[in-house]
Amino acid sequence: MSKTNVLPTDPQAVKVWNAKVAVDTVNKMYFGKMMGAEDSSMPVVMKTDLESGPGDEVTTTLIAKLRGKPVEGDEKAAGREDKLSQYTHKMRIDKHRKLVNVGDIMAQKRVNYSLADQARNRLSDYMAEVGDQRITMYASGARGVGDEITQYDTSYAGFPNAFTAPDPDHQLVGEGLTKATLTTANKMTTNVIDMALIKAKKFYGGPGKSVRMTQIDIEGGKHYIMLMGIEQMYDIRREVGDAGWLTLEKAKATQDGAKNPIFTGGSAYYNGVLLDEVQHFVKFSDYGSGSNVPASRAMFLGAHAVSVAYGMKGKKTRYEMSESDMDHGEETVLITRMIEGTSKNRFNGLDFGVIAVDTAYTPHA
Repeated sequence: MSKTNVLPTDPQAVKVWNAKVAVDTVNKMYFGKMMGAEDSSMPVVMKTDLESGPGDEVTTTLIAKLRGKPVEGDEKAAGREDKLSQYTHKMRIDKHRKLVNVGDIMAQKRVNYSLADQARNRLSDYMAEVGDQRITMYASGARGVGDEITQYDTSYAGFPNAFTAPDPDHQLVGEGLTKATLTTANKMTTNVIDMALIKAKKFYGGPGKSVRMTQIDIEGGKHYIMLMGIEQMYDIRREVGDAGWLTLEKAKATQDGAKNPIFTGGSAYYNGVLLDEVQHFVKFSDYGSGSNVPASRAMFLGAHAVSVAYGMKGKKTRYEMSESDMDHGEETVLITRMIEGTSKNRFNGLDFGVIAVDTAYTPHA
């Protein structure tokens, strides 16, 4: 098979190229700054179990808290032993590919720049956007209907793991409303944030009420994060007013961990919650009594909301790139493979680290 000189043919150079795409992608991702290992308290858990060995399924285990009154004084302890309760969350990984035709040999000779570098840069842009949108959809539990999710059409239901809608205890519609009772007046407010915060703090689920949403631990400070769509952020700025919003912006700078990348990118801080605006978010068009009220879904995040797993059949790189040709070697196609899986963390049938917050919004063209 004929080869072009679009990419270095030395296998070691290809590995360097793959590694650079992986680094560039994470740096460009919005959620890149929110990723951490399983023993961290970040919203997005990076699962590395399958990066160094075979398999296509990852299991995350949660050991539930111990609860109940201790044995006191001369009370008999026999028969009062507790056992550890554990819940598991399973997710799969599968291959995702992107193919780019970089033209025929003469097209490549007519340009005075490196097509390989151009492909790498565009590919890392693309992978970053895909990564952010996948995390957003899985955390939200839906694709929705808006154009803010650009890489997946409205029929997308998740692959290889299906989206899971929020359970009732981890969903808030307006200020305690329902999907059918939401009106166009029920927009994002600080009261909605307070109600989400109360949900996060007070809800205990699972047998013995031993499972709860935990805060994100950032440099010794513990916080929640609320990611809102563009229109929701517009509405809350109007509700707070310029002076109030300036106060919230100042509050962000004074918090513990404010130098952490998460805080650097945040917009404001309210009542223990870091607020930020995101470009990719989920919308709906069927709320209200007539199923005609547009709604936007914010993500109220705690620790371990979503898991992302990678695996390249024993290769410690997230992406693998190869060349193929067309027309007997006249044209070159770059093929990038990613073995990946994303899933919202759920234990015992409950969402673990995210509350979906749905509100109406002020539409803008």
